[in-house]
Amino acid sequence: MIIGIDIGGTSTKIGLVDGGKVIATTRIPTTGHTDEFAFADALAEAALQLTPHRRQGAMAGEPDNGQLTTAIGIGAPNANQLTGIIEMAPNLPWRNDVPLAKMVQERTGIRSVLGNDANAAALGEWRYGAGQDLNDLLLVTLGTGVGSGFIVNGQLMLGSHGNAGELGHSIIVMDGRQCTCGRKGCLEAYVSIRGLRRTYTELDGDPDVLKEAGVLCIAKAAEQGDAAALQTFRHAARWLGVGLANAVAVTGPERIVIFGGIARNGALLMAPLRERFQEYLLNIYHGRVDLVTSALPEDDAAILGAAALTTL
Repeated sequence: MIIGIDIGGTSTKIGLVDGGKVIATTRIPTTGHTDEFAFADALAEAALQLTPHRRQGAMAGEPDNGQLTTAIGIGAPNANQLTGIIEMAPNLPWRNDVPLAKMVQERTGIRSVLGNDANAAALGEWRYGAGQDLNDLLLVTLGTGVGSGFIVNGQLMLGSHGNAGELGHSIIVMDGRQCTCGRKGCLEAYVSIRGLRRTYTELDGDPDVLKEAGVLCIAKAAEQGDAAALQTFRHAARWLGVGLANAVAVTGPERIVIFGGIARNGALLMAPLRERFQEYLLNIYHGRVDLVTSALPEDDAAILGAAALTTL
């Protein structure tokens, strides 16, 4: 059995995976800990509580030692799989580099692997979801940021430094919006939750709509005929269509999977996105690249993907 961990900006989800199925879960807050060491303590303890022999009554604080749990896989923003380090993640509480794989392994006695959260989601989709039996896949996560994971020739693309595949930080608008990475015009600045909310504001949308957090408020307004909300999704489809078409020209995936709450709003984004994607797509790829939404439950995909990091 494998423990899969998905570290988010506010909450960290932990699951026990057996035979490609999540059979038990728990979660801890990502924020509110004294420092990264206290977080690692809490994370290790929560993971051990899910291990089979701990659940059967092992002493608190006793490592599993790999007897029943063979590995721990951790997906996190700005995580470098080659080094096992979270590198100055802007959406996590710690501004310094955090060698989390080593920290968790020391606290649990179980082999631990750390990887980028979008790469983990791509692995989960490739192994258990819409990417099964494919050699070339692109998964794009739409949420607080824009993540991406590339499967190329049956392998997860990491690059020479372990940071490859950052589609969200490809520039689509020269001298455009400020991005959290420090540059201007990145795709993330336009199609993340923050980006969609900014677009709605720039289109003179109703300020009362944005009193609710997230992007579902804009989706609800669009479903009720709000012109600015509908236009917000059309603009997002145009920007994302450009980004996806450019990615296809470089890696040539057989399928693109869109993952996250924004995509789950169905036709609001996906219908105009498919039109724009085909419009911008290099003609040799017309009819050869599927564009679909994730086939996995959102929570399970991240956990399954994190667990899959341990099998690479």
